[in-house]
Amino acid sequence: MGRERDTQGRYSETVSPETVLDLFTDSEPRTTSEVADALEIAQKTAYNKLQTLQEQGDIRKKSIGELAVVWWRPDPPE
Repeated sequence: MGRERDTQGRYSETVSPETVLDLFTDSEPRTTSEVADALEIAQKTAYNKLQTLQEQGDIRKKSIGELAVVWWRPDPPE
């Protein structure tokens, strides 16, 4: 048995952007790999969720190398 699909045949979302945002409880930067590992999801899925959060202004992104970036929450919850 595979993953569930929605009524249009697409895979159902198993991790919401809000779930990803909940990982950022402090101002510590995190890599895409760290987020993916913490949520047990593919790196591409984690990257897509992080990108969505960045576009919404919830987190920020900075390149730290040719292929590496870190993500952080500028105003973590207290």
